[in-house]
Amino acid sequence: MSSFWDRPYGQNQYIAAFFASLGALSAGATVGWSAPAQRDVTDKKMYGFAVTLSEYAWVCALSSLGSSLIAIPAGPLANCMGRKLITLLMVPPYLAGWALLIFAKDLYMLMAARFLQGFCGGCYFITIPMYCSEVAQVEVKGYLGNFFMVFFVLGIVYAYIMGAFFDYRYLNYGCAILPAIFLLTFIWMPESPVYYLLKNRKNKALRSLRWLRGDSFNAFSEINRMEQDMVKLREDYENTWRKLRHKATFKGLFICIPLTFFQHFCGSKAIITYATFILIEADMGLQWNVELCTIFVGISFLLSTILSLLECAGRRPLLIWSVFLVILNCTLHAMYFNLRDNKVDYLHSLKWLPLFSMCCFTFFFGLGQGVLPFVIIRDIFRENVEVVGSGIVWTIAHFFGFLSTKSFPMTLEAWGMAISFWSFVAISCLSLLFVYFFVPETKGKTYEEIHSMLDSKTVQ
Repeated sequence: MSSFWDRPYGQNQYIAAFFASLGALSAGATVGWSAPAQRDVTDKKMYGFAVTLSEYAWVCALSSLGSSLIAIPAGPLANCMGRKLITLLMVPPYLAGWALLIFAKDLYMLMAARFLQGFCGGCYFITIPMYCSEVAQVEVKGYLGNFFMVFFVLGIVYAYIMGAFFDYRYLNYGCAILPAIFLLTFIWMPESPVYYLLKNRKNKALRSLRWLRGDSFNAFSEINRMEQDMVKLREDYENTWRKLRHKATFKGLFICIPLTFFQHFCGSKAIITYATFILIEADMGLQWNVELCTIFVGISFLLSTILSLLECAGRRPLLIWSVFLVILNCTLHAMYFNLRDNKVDYLHSLKWLPLFSMCCFTFFFGLGQGVLPFVIIRDIFRENVEVVGSGIVWTIAHFFGFLSTKSFPMTLEAWGMAISFWSFVAISCLSLLFVYFFVPETKGKTYEEIHSMLDSKTVQ
C-alpha cells in the first residue's frame, strides 16, 4: 500500500471514486429525508393540504418503487452509453424531482417527486459501484467498491442533521443541492477504462488509465491484461442467459433474494423511514427534540457500516451475530410498547429505552444485515451474470423496500406499535435460520470457488 501512495497521481483513483460516490450521498439523503420531514408534511400548514399517515407512507414508499424499475435496465445502459454518462444523465431528472417536491401543490405532486427521485437514485446502486470497481487497482478494488455504501448511509445521516437543525424548507434545499454538487464534480472525472475497451477505444482507455494511475505507471501492461479479460467477457456475453440457467446462478438468486427480504422486513425500513414518528410515539419525555435524537440513530448506522466494511471478521458469522442482536433490540422495542399500552407505573424509569434500543438496532443492523447482503450479491454475481443477476436481485430488493415502507403504517393502524415490532422479531428469527443453513462464506474466495460452492449441497 505504501508504494501505491508514493506513486505520483496514483491516488487519483480514490479521487474519482470519491466524486462518483457523491451520487450515493444523494441517494442516501433521499431515503433519510422521510424521517425528519414527516411532521412537516403531515401538517396542513406546510403545503396547504393535509397528508394522512397512510398517504405519507405512499410518499415514502414510491421512491423504492421508482428504484425497482431502473435496476435491470441500468446495467445494459451503462454498457451501451458508459458508466459516467448514464450516471450523469440521471442528475437533471433528480433535480426535477426535488423541484416537484419543493413546489408541490397537491399529494400527487409529492408522490411523483419521490418516484422520480427513487428512479434516479436506483440507477446509482448499479452504476456507481461498477464505476468505482473498474477504476481501481486490483489491490484496492474492494475498498473503492465499498465507497457506495458508506456514502449512502452518510447521506441518510446528512438528511437527519438537516432536519434537526433547519426547518423543512432548508431540509429540502439541502438535499436538492447534492445532485447538483455531484454533477459539478463528477463531470471532470474520466470514464471507466473498462467501458472504453468494451467499445474498442484503446487510446481513450490508455488516457483514462494514465490519469487514474499516474504517468510512471505502466498503463500498457494493465491495458493488455484488461483486453484479455475483455475477450473472455465478450465470449461469455453470448452465454449470459445460459449461465443464468445454471444451478449455481439459481442458488445465488435463492440466497440473495431472501437476504434482501429479511433486510427490509426486519424493522430496518420502518426505523430508518419513520424514526421521528416512532420516537414521538414512544413518548420518551427527553429534553432533546426527536429530530436531534434521529441523528444518534443515523450515526450509529454509519459507524457500524464502516466497521462492517473493514472486513475484520468473516461475513457469515458477522451476519449471524448481526441478526441475533437485531432480534434482541426489536424485542426490547416490542416490550416497551407493550408496557406503554398497559400503562404500567414504572414506565417513566424506562424513557431512555426507545432511543437506546433504536441506536443499538441501527448499529447492529449496519454491522451485518444492513451491508453484507450487498457485498454477498457482488461476490456471487460477477462477470456477465452480474449485469442481469444483480439487476434481478436489486429490482426485487427495492420492491421489498416499497412493500415494507408502505406496510408499516398499515400494521400500526391494525394492531399497534407493539405487535408491529413483535412481527419484526418473528421475521428476524426466520432470517437467523436462513442465514445459518443457507448462506455460505464468500470472504477471500474467487468467483470459481464461490461458483463451485454454490453447486455443492452444503453451506461452507
